[in-house]
Amino acid sequence: MRAILRGDEAPMSELRAISTGLRIPLRILASGKRPSDDSERLGLLFRSVRQTHPNYDVTVERIATFVEAAVRVLPPADRLPLWLDDFVVRDETYEEAARLALLFRSIFCADRIDDPLHQLPQLLDHAGIVTARLRFSQYEGVSLVAENHCFIFVSPRFIGRMLFTFAHELGHIIAHHREGHAPIFERASHIGNFKKHTRSEGFVDAFASNLLLPDTAIARALQTIRDHFQIRSPVIGDLEILFVARYFGVSFDVAARRCEELELLPRGGAASLSDTLRKEYGSPEKRADMIGLPKRLPVRFPPVSEQLGKAVGQAINSGNISIGWAADHFGLSLGEILASHAPAGEL
Repeated sequence: MRAILRGDEAPMSELRAISTGLRIPLRILASGKRPSDDSERLGLLFRSVRQTHPNYDVTVERIATFVEAAVRVLPPADRLPLWLDDFVVRDETYEEAARLALLFRSIFCADRIDDPLHQLPQLLDHAGIVTARLRFSQYEGVSLVAENHCFIFVSPRFIGRMLFTFAHELGHIIAHHREGHAPIFERASHIGNFKKHTRSEGFVDAFASNLLLPDTAIARALQTIRDHFQIRSPVIGDLEILFVARYFGVSFDVAARRCEELELLPRGGAASLSDTLRKEYGSPEKRADMIGLPKRLPVRFPPVSEQLGKAVGQAINSGNISIGWAADHFGLSLGEILASHAPAGEL
């Protein structure tokens, strides 16, 4: 590093090693420019983000690099996905969030309207939303719209947390993002923080909660677990909520808060139960394992959505981009690039 700063030449292998070690796209390292400022297409979109991130923020630059590259390889879009036309937000109320959540389910999973949404990342891909993992970042989730393409990025976390973050960012796409709206970068305290949040964040949290935990489905799940364990108490306890959390793929806190919203728990009961489980058992998950509840069903969070992987593969096969260019701009490994555009069944 000292030699390079003195002006010595560096071979490409060294630059790639430094780029990987610092988790900075090679393009940024080589040019010394911020993609969020330099991009002709996205400069204006990310300029407002830079106002709230005055210091260099590598996540902002990685997202700008990713989005600019995605817009280059994806087919041009002359408008937002058609289904978004049906989602007109009348007011940021709990009732409106519930209505929109039911509307989304009726459009994309009408044949399983009350089933768990473990396949939400794939549903978003089917809905025309590009999804990707947000690696090595202080942010939980990012959402934006660029040139009529919708993007959601989620950091690898506990799967229950990731699923709720996907639903939360979908709420932002529906309620707050239109062409030209600044990207939203959210830390952990912004998502699922039922104790303290803005009205807009509360609205998308309510949307996510209703989307992942439909009220009628919760009622059936609670009845199933109470019948199985022959629970006769009129009070809902931690066992039932742990079962709901695992069945629907969310965290205990989200499931407990949803039960509180439905008046199945007294006000403040969700936080109280959560604190008790952490003090007595270490975590709700340990408590669920201790009492022998079924394991969580797997939720597949691909490194990048299928639609983008297919577009990248076509661009590579046609010679428009190289595998190295794709790996650097999208932050993917060589194996992930190859897997993303391999014919079905080949890998």
